[in-house]
Amino acid sequence: MSLAPWLDGELGYRSFGTPGAPRAVFVLRTGDVATTDPDARITSAYDVRVVAVGLDAPELEDPPVFGGQTPAGLTVEALRALLEREAPEAKVGVVGERSAGPIAIYLAAAMGPIVDRLAIVGVQSPSDPLSRDLRTPLLDHLDAEVLVVVGGDGPADATDADWYVERMRSAEAEIVPSDEIASVNGHVTLTSVWDRVLAHVAPGAERR
Repeated sequence: MSLAPWLDGELGYRSFGTPGAPRAVFVLRTGDVATTDPDARITSAYDVRVVAVGLDAPELEDPPVFGGQTPAGLTVEALRALLEREAPEAKVGVVGERSAGPIAIYLAAAMGPIVDRLAIVGVQSPSDPLSRDLRTPLLDHLDAEVLVVVGGDGPADATDADWYVERMRSAEAEIVPSDEIASVNGHVTLTSVWDRVLAHVAPGAERR
């Protein structure tokens, strides 16, 4: 486990895959498995370096109000510094799972063309009008090509995916059938769709 400065503490992250690969992927998740490889067998099939960052409260607080001195806004700045340090002069893909999805979106927007691919997995759309109004202009100007994955028993569903896709320049939705999800609660997880997600955020990096 490596550590990056954040406020009065540190963000934990791990790197795996191919050291020095020309393609880097930053994965943002929460929980005990946040900094583990979603599927080492699949990752090893790609010439890519993956940096998995674990986020939790208070890093996710106030996600609609990015760009200011909120915990979420400062988290984006810390992630931006980490990305610039760990993947200098590289094109980068970003992945956000569930509650870390909004942070991934804002990180991709903050990095501009450096982040050319983004995938969000099991991410719900904003639940209140203010959050929707604040997030919509940012989505409309997002440079990255986006994959929005939902499925299973929720909580994010096709309605959430459509909300994001309709507001992005280049985005597609993928609805995963329930019988393809093996998680205990029936929710789509990054592990269950890692092959599809990695193919999107690391185009051309699959080993031949």
